[in-house]
Amino acid sequence: MIRPYSRLSMRTVRSLIISIALVLSTIVPGWTQTRPILRVGSQGATVTELQSTLKLLGYFSGSVNGAFEESTDQAVKRFQQAAGITADGVVGNETWNRLFPTSEPTTLTPAPRTPEARPVRSEPAPTGAFPILRRGARGEAVQGLQSRLRAIDMYDGEVDGVFGAGTEAAVKAAQAKFGLAVDGVVGGATWAAILR
Repeated sequence: MIRPYSRLSMRTVRSLIISIALVLSTIVPGWTQTRPILRVGSQGATVTELQSTLKLLGYFSGSVNGAFEESTDQAVKRFQQAAGITADGVVGNETWNRLFPTSEPTTLTPAPRTPEARPVRSEPAPTGAFPILRRGARGEAVQGLQSRLRAIDMYDGEVDGVFGAGTEAAVKAAQAKFGLAVDGVVGGATWAAILR
């Protein structure tokens, strides 16, 4: 009985971390500069956030567990290489600022992605990945999406956590702007583009 409750709590915590990261990255300039330096052996919520973000961007396929191990190190190095920064596996200010830019987007080569065919979720998957969202979805992840779309001047509606016609139109506009398939579904490629 305790184990299912723990899983529910972890999903809630991960969802909260992702929402906070999305909001902070859009409304608090420079917040990433006070983040801790992470490397192999680091543990905790900041590592969980790092792993979730790298998973969203397609660089990390391991378990989002809050432990900076070899698989996380390799994912960080791949991201750093794609971002054009020293690929040393150490997550310092430069890497944080590439993951959560506070100014103009940087050019980043996304990791190869496979077509998305996962079911609609209104919260992150248990692995910590960002959810696939589409019209009809509700919840904190949709609020985070709306906040991010607003921050990049693609959405002027209410941040209410309801993926309705206005949110769908904003997603389609963002997809067109970033050269993605315009389908109104927020999957890995769309998340990666709007979070740059």
